[in-house]
Amino acid sequence: MTKINHAVICAAGLGSRLGKNMPKTLVNVTDDKKIIDFQLEMVEDIELVSYVIGYQCEKVMEYVKDKREDLRIIHNPGYEHNSTSYSIYLATKDIDEPYVSIDGDLLINKEEFKSFYKSFKGETILGITPAKTEDGVYAILNDKQEIISFQRQPKTPHEWANIACIEKPVVLDKDAPYVYPQFEKHLPLKSFNINNLFEVDTPGDFEFALKNLDKL
Repeated sequence: MTKINHAVICAAGLGSRLGKNMPKTLVNVTDDKKIIDFQLEMVEDIELVSYVIGYQCEKVMEYVKDKREDLRIIHNPGYEHNSTSYSIYLATKDIDEPYVSIDGDLLINKEEFKSFYKSFKGETILGITPAKTEDGVYAILNDKQEIISFQRQPKTPHEWANIACIEKPVVLDKDAPYVYPQFEKHLPLKSFNINNLFEVDTPGDFEFALKNLDKL
C-alpha cells in the first residue's frame, strides 16, 4: 500500500512543561479554536483518525464528541507512566497498514501537512522542521536529504518534528520512552521538511507559535 489512510494523534500526556494544568490539546490558540480544532481540520481528508487520550480524558472526550462523527477515540490508561510509543501501539496494534503519527501538541500548516503525507510512497518518512523549539532533537542529513543520525547537542539547522509516515519494517517498541531513537536502527531514512510546524511544549514554544499563526 502506498497511500496513508490512517492518522494517529497522540494526546495522552500530562503536558506539565506548558504549565496549563490541562491537556495541551485543549489549550486555546485563538478565542474560538483549540489545538485539537486545528489538528482535526488538518486531517479532515484522512479516512481513519485515531485520537489517543489519557490525562483528563473526560474533558477531552466531551469536547471532541461532536467534532468528527467517525473519530476513533482510544484511551491510554497508563499515560502517567508510559510514553507516546505506547499510545501509538494502542492505536495501531489491530491495524496492519501504514499510518501517519502526529504528536498532539503540534500546529502545522494544513497544505504542508497534506504534501507531507501525500509524499509517502511505501517507505517511512520522518518529518523535520527548521530548528525553533526550546528543547529540540536535532537531525543530521546527508546530501540526499536523508536523516543519518539524531543528536541533542550541538544544534543543527533542522530538528525532529514529532511527525512521521510509518511503514514496515519500522515497528515501534511500545515500552520505549521516546519515539525518535527507535528509527536509528533503520537509518538512513527519507526526511520531509515542514517549514510551518510549531510545537507547543513550553511557554516559550507556545508564545512563538502564537506569533506565527498567520503561517498555519
